[in-house]
Amino acid sequence: MVQLQSKLVDGFGRIGRKLRISITDRCNMRCVYCMPNGNTEWIEQNNILTYDEIVKLATILARLGIDKIRVTGGEPLVRPKVEDLIKTLSHIDEIKAISMTTNGLLLRDKVMQLRDAGLSSINVSLDTFKEDRFKAITGIRGLDKVMNAIRVADDAGLKIKINTVIMRGWNDDEIADFARFARFTGYTVRFIEFMPLDGSGIWEPNLVVTKNETINRISKVVKELVRVDNNNSSEPATLYSFVDGIGTVGFIPSISEPFCGNCDRLRISSDGRLLTCLYENPGYDLRSMLRGKRSENEITEYILQSVKKKPEGIIKIIRTKSLKPTLNFMHRIGG
Repeated sequence: MVQLQSKLVDGFGRIGRKLRISITDRCNMRCVYCMPNGNTEWIEQNNILTYDEIVKLATILARLGIDKIRVTGGEPLVRPKVEDLIKTLSHIDEIKAISMTTNGLLLRDKVMQLRDAGLSSINVSLDTFKEDRFKAITGIRGLDKVMNAIRVADDAGLKIKINTVIMRGWNDDEIADFARFARFTGYTVRFIEFMPLDGSGIWEPNLVVTKNETINRISKVVKELVRVDNNNSSEPATLYSFVDGIGTVGFIPSISEPFCGNCDRLRISSDGRLLTCLYENPGYDLRSMLRGKRSENEITEYILQSVKKKPEGIIKIIRTKSLKPTLNFMHRIGG
């Protein structure tokens, strides 16, 4: 019999504590930095993990040391009754917090159900405050819906973070506007460097606006920033506050300052693959083990052995000059 371990340790000594679960590859937006152009090859619905299968995997991983779960997509709110999944996940003893990443289009009508089910925070993807640009980036109109949903979620007591992917020539002229938004609302705005996880294949190095460039722009136009010591080196975002103490922004410098050495995240894709890294492909097939009636001990051992093989991360891809568009598909693996 396999002896359950308390820690998911990889070959670089990193310990897995956070789990991202993609519950669907479907989305009601077509963001240029995520979704493929034209016809998208959706995963067949019978190959998507059921909620029961997701809970079983989450329970196993929780016993191995996972204590925080983020539900992602695609867009998680396009899948029916996601609040039922949240409620069940929240009853896993070892899980301390459950959060969600969403584009916000369907959030308003689900806020209270999600909160009551046990959701504690949301990350809302928002890349512009301009309606025409919103349509250019996402493929649809809906900025007002997203902004309204953020306010409703705030009123409901959910902790809110704003995720903003900055792309040169697309929305980098709004960096200062997002910084002012953080000061005005109190939400943490996290500026994310454009990564080569785009199904559209448009990524190239000169589209990346680095953390240092973004900080310099904000400091010159809005107010000086001061780094916050949050004593958690595993968090992807480096936090800064404004020198007067009003407002917080974060930076996820995946390209200019990779943080792979402190990564504590694992991912389950919507079709049931364990991904120990965003750039791992194809990953490890857990769905077949579940549907093949493999025992919990067998699945546990397979997970432990898979985690040991976790690659160094994008830092190696950069070092070997292997960066190129579409290294993986974000809409299938979640953020």
